[in-house]
Amino acid sequence: MAMFFSYLYVHVPFCIRKCKYCSFYSLPYNRDLEKLYIKAILKEIEIMREIPHLLKTIYIGGGTPSCLDIHNLEKLLLNLRKNFKTTHNIEFSIEINPKTVDMQKLDLMRDFGINRLSIGVQSFNDKELLFLGRIHNSEDAINTVKLSLNKGFKNISIDLIYGIPCQTLRSWEETLNKAVNMDIRHISLYELSIEHNTKLAKEFSSKKFSLPSEDDVTYMYEFANDFLKDKGFKKYEISNFAQKGFQCSHNISYWLRKSYLGIGPSSHSFIDNKRFHNPSDLFSYAETLLNGNFAWIYDYSVDKVEGLKENIFLGLRMKEGIILKKACLLNFLKNFEKEKLLTLSGNKVRLTDKGMILSNEIFARVLLHIENCPVCKQE
Repeated sequence: MAMFFSYLYVHVPFCIRKCKYCSFYSLPYNRDLEKLYIKAILKEIEIMREIPHLLKTIYIGGGTPSCLDIHNLEKLLLNLRKNFKTTHNIEFSIEINPKTVDMQKLDLMRDFGINRLSIGVQSFNDKELLFLGRIHNSEDAINTVKLSLNKGFKNISIDLIYGIPCQTLRSWEETLNKAVNMDIRHISLYELSIEHNTKLAKEFSSKKFSLPSEDDVTYMYEFANDFLKDKGFKKYEISNFAQKGFQCSHNISYWLRKSYLGIGPSSHSFIDNKRFHNPSDLFSYAETLLNGNFAWIYDYSVDKVEGLKENIFLGLRMKEGIILKKACLLNFLKNFEKEKLLTLSGNKVRLTDKGMILSNEIFARVLLHIENCPVCKQE
């Protein structure tokens, strides 16, 4: 099978200040490092354009893509547009931070065809934003959404976090209310998690705060589910809610295991049933590319068993569910149907709302079954 991809992810590894909870690869913004990054990624674009492709989506994430100098942002966007072939109706997304975007950058993004903004709001409560280590406040977030709408962006998504130690059920409801009262089309909800080697992990181990109870966190998620449904946002994945026609096609490509290319330091690729990643180090990444080589580090080839596992823990995240043809596995899943964690209709498997809350536990049990079941491996 020849290499081919239809989805492109671009990683920008800079932040003005790293948030306490973030475990993604990023560096403090620095003009010299930015110049090195731009030089390297333009070289990577030049190399990668030779792989057969027709892009349905481009997603620029980070880090904080909007913290790039406007001239370097223009270079990046110009080279992406010049070197990659795209469909006429491409979904072109970029992540922005309310504190690092202005009218000029939004004009530039729009003029280069970016048609979807993902705004890292996280909360409309200033106390919660301060705890998370965000550089913006609630007023900044509201103004950014308003400015983006005024600039003609119709497809706007915001991220929100629940389970913050200083968060209350009332403040969570207030955040959701403010979100739906703006003309946005997509909302992503993420439970705050303590990731290894983050500032939040250090504070937690020093007992500077305690996490909300599991019952409170579950209630926040369930409340948001019902609230957003009433406001016209349909859940299409565990953490993602959208008005009709505004699901994120790029993220759906991951859950459906489509071939995608990642460029930029620490980005991942999945092409021809093989997984690769770039070094999570700007200097190593840049040195390799500027010497004319691929920055890819080969991870592994996905065999049938691994593909089945990925289909379970990626595809079942989606409300639509997946098709399974393995009789042994379908029989095993009946245990979860009895617990009302999923539904089975022929070969179609879907998690229930209760199942989505307990999805990690379900996935772990199913993957263990596959690993220990010779029939599943042979069917």
